Amino acid sequence: MRTILEQQMTVQQHIIPGPLEQGAGYKAYFFGPFRVTRDAQPLGDPVWRRNKAKALLKWFLLHPGKMFSTDQLTSLFWPNIVRTAAGRNLHVTVNCLRHLLEPNLSPRQESQFIRHNKHHFYWFESAEDWWTDILAVYHHQTAARLAEQGNDTVQVIEHYRSIVEYCSPGFLPEDAYEDTFAAHRRHFDSIYIQSLESLIHLCSQAGMFDKVLAYAHQALLVNPYSELAARAIIDTFFQQGNITGALRKMNDFQQFLQEDLGVEPGEEMLLLRKKMIGSQATMRYPES
Repeated sequence: MRTILEQQMTVQQHIIPGPLEQGAGYKAYFFGPFRVTRDAQPLGDPVWRRNKAKALLKWFLLHPGKMFSTDQLTSLFWPNIVRTAAGRNLHVTVNCLRHLLEPNLSPRQESQFIRHNKHHFYWFESAEDWWTDILAVYHHQTAARLAEQGNDTVQVIEHYRSIVEYCSPGFLPEDAYEDTFAAHRRHFDSIYIQSLESLIHLCSQAGMFDKVLAYAHQALLVNPYSELAARAIIDTFFQQGNITGALRKMNDFQQFLQEDLGVEPGEEMLLLRKKMIGSQATMRYPES
């Protein structure tokens, strides 16, 4: 039997579009393999001829409107070559990127996206021409907080679910070992796990146990040490009357923490264990 909340949510089982997605000529996707489209057509070669152009576009899109000096950009993308050569590489890469994004630009025509000034600073002007999935994630974060303030649980769940749908393929998986984007990866991993934990809490309150289990297992894939996620799984087993299974899950998680981190579960987990053992004893030896 589905809960009332689940019934209300059945009409919203898709990602809620972020701001200006429908009207944007350019779209960029950071979750899953990086890709860019212009007017719904893939942009660039199947394998970009200049990987640095691809990396530079990622950087600009992650920091729209922010100025970066030539020295900052060359230190990021050409850290191990002499300054003059790195500067030439940046100039060639910027030109390549300009014409990739705007193939009809004349040689001396200024790009509407990649801007620079006489002080050798570069920045990216995206305006309303660009939509990115990272901006959509920020949109859903803000919308979830507003829905929380209005006590609209259905909308809160839907916005967090949309964040999870965006983030689940992983942030720039092809750059998993690239230090340039490591801080951004940690940032979006944090948003992902926080959204999953919010969904675990909300679905648990609503008695949506199947979803609690699904989101908790998903959270453990991101952070296998998440005590909140492990506790949610154990408590769900307990709520469904499977005390033996719940205790087995708890023992497995406790052993995992001890072997990997050398730590014990927190107080909430220990209280849950005590509660389950007490319930198990009551079932075995009911009061006469």
